[in-house]
Amino acid sequence: MKITRRTVLRLTGAAAASLALSSCSASGSAILGSNFSSWIQQTLGISSSGAASSAASSEDMAASSLAAAEQPAASVAALPAYDADPLTGEAKRSNGRIVGVMVNNISNTSRQNARPQRGLSSADLLIECKVEGGITRFCAVFHDADSIPEIGPLRSGRDQFLQLLMPYQALYYHDGESAACTKFISVYNYSGLNIGGKSYFNTPTHPHVAHRDSRGRDVAYEHTEFTSGKEIRQAASNAGIGLKYDYDTTFFRFADYRTGEENAMQGASSGRTVSITHSDHYKTSFRYDPQARTYKMQMYSRISGKFENTVDELNAKQLSFDNLLVCFAPIERYSGDSGDVQQVSYISGGDAYYFSRGAVQHGRWEKASPEHPLLVYDKTGAQMLFNRGKTYLAIVDDDEWSSFSYQ
Repeated sequence: MKITRRTVLRLTGAAAASLALSSCSASGSAILGSNFSSWIQQTLGISSSGAASSAASSEDMAASSLAAAEQPAASVAALPAYDADPLTGEAKRSNGRIVGVMVNNISNTSRQNARPQRGLSSADLLIECKVEGGITRFCAVFHDADSIPEIGPLRSGRDQFLQLLMPYQALYYHDGESAACTKFISVYNYSGLNIGGKSYFNTPTHPHVAHRDSRGRDVAYEHTEFTSGKEIRQAASNAGIGLKYDYDTTFFRFADYRTGEENAMQGASSGRTVSITHSDHYKTSFRYDPQARTYKMQMYSRISGKFENTVDELNAKQLSFDNLLVCFAPIERYSGDSGDVQQVSYISGGDAYYFSRGAVQHGRWEKASPEHPLLVYDKTGAQMLFNRGKTYLAIVDDDEWSSFSYQ
């Protein structure tokens, strides 16, 4: 297993990671001082004295869970080897490296407005999470660079997205990043796959390639940057980064494409409409389309004061997904002078709601460390079975649980 083997080789001990994080400092940013050491120990779920045993148990957990997800049952032993697309669970389309692109989602005023975005309908996985000031941001994740159209507006990186991509050796593409994001990149030696980052802590950087387009609107300059698969390939080539990767695991546990298996959501509660609140002005909702068997996406616009269809400016199509996954987590601002940059306590785990086929299953998610995958379990303790296709993943603050609804 690539992921678990890499974890063994590179996690020489969570105590060492904590020490490395706490020893770094950056001038003018109190976020990177001693408070960060306490935070990272909580995030990794260990103290320095218990690091080795904690890392070992986390490794065993991830290895056994991934093995269970990936090994075909004895009844399908005669089938071809399982070789699924890592993001959709369909038959693999290429041996490309996964690419995650940070996309702006601000919608506060006519000048502070990134919508409608371009290229989101082509993403295999779309991740949304709060970043700062109540604003959410997207990470659009693609199975390879060749599948990426023009996309943007491009925005800066945040560690809550990076931590979801790290286990898959994905290319992380953005323009700028928070100091906390750079710290994760530095400690976990991820600079080789990070394009568009900052050089805090003497971390090596690789410049991104992009272009500007105001789209004929009076919009702030920071919301006018776009990139594309061609430009991403150029940036990767400039940095000497390979865009091929032979994945032997998937992001979620998908129904087996070889047999036509499906999670029919038998006995599950109705989940045809879903309402997610990230903050007072950033809310996302979905309505199930039984004919297409997909969920159509809307977002609340502070500018218009109402929900609007989330469309891709490239094709005017409303975004739709086969699967929705809503994960509740403790989210709070980093301590010190962080500019309200938010941190997600992944080590805490939390409630997970999986929506597909117009129904919902309630379970739990876990993520043992930044280099371990996010795993989702149903009420029996088995890994949740996802239907093949595109997925929207929301990481939502526990404090917004009371505003979450579905029916």
